[in-house]
Amino acid sequence: MLRQIIVIGLALFSLTAFSQSRNSNEIIAEGGSKIKVRPDLATFTLTVEKRDTIEKNAIKLLNLEIDDLVKSLYKIGFTNKTIKISDYDISSSQNDEDKKRYTASNVLKLEFGLDTKLIDALYKEIQEAGLKDLDISFETKVSDSLEKATRLKLVQLSIEDAKINANNICKALDIKIVRVKQVLKYKDGILGNPPEINQIKFTPPKIVGDTQISYNTSFDKFQVEDVELEEKITIVYEISK
Repeated sequence: MLRQIIVIGLALFSLTAFSQSRNSNEIIAEGGSKIKVRPDLATFTLTVEKRDTIEKNAIKLLNLEIDDLVKSLYKIGFTNKTIKISDYDISSSQNDEDKKRYTASNVLKLEFGLDTKLIDALYKEIQEAGLKDLDISFETKVSDSLEKATRLKLVQLSIEDAKINANNICKALDIKIVRVKQVLKYKDGILGNPPEINQIKFTPPKIVGDTQISYNTSFDKFQVEDVELEEKITIVYEISK
């Protein structure tokens, strides 16, 4: 009886090993690609902050400077649709003499298609407005539509790179590719059909008095820094000798 159990166990082990041997007839090839993309969006964060010992006065001062700022933005060509309120806050604190001091702040955000003339006009207009308590931060970024379109291209290039790597492996080992078993995209799991991409063009507001603008910032002399995007693809191939 014990001998029969051993024989059956060995038979099952042999079948499992044979099955694994058959399933191991595959190679895995990786491919990757990188592309540098120029950002197509500009974002300005405009923060106005006013302080006073009386809350009502702090709010009044804030509203007056915000009104002046918005008027300057209107002069350039911005509208209510392109000027967004990012944050509005009123807070209080105690000074060294235990007196309350109120701080009123408002944060506006502008996002538009990257345009050096518009950026220059914005800085020039704000400078001429003589706003006292305004902080400005500027950054560029790649829009969602441009990033998706770029990554679609990167995936295609990565697949071609994986194919080249797989063919080199097969040539060196004297084996042949039968078919593709699986395609895996880095972080996103199994790769299916690519989605339809519609790239959106971000048109900057039309600059009022465009022909009268004289550049007085560095944006007409330098380009923004490119952003590097990368994709990796792994392809599992079935092979035969």
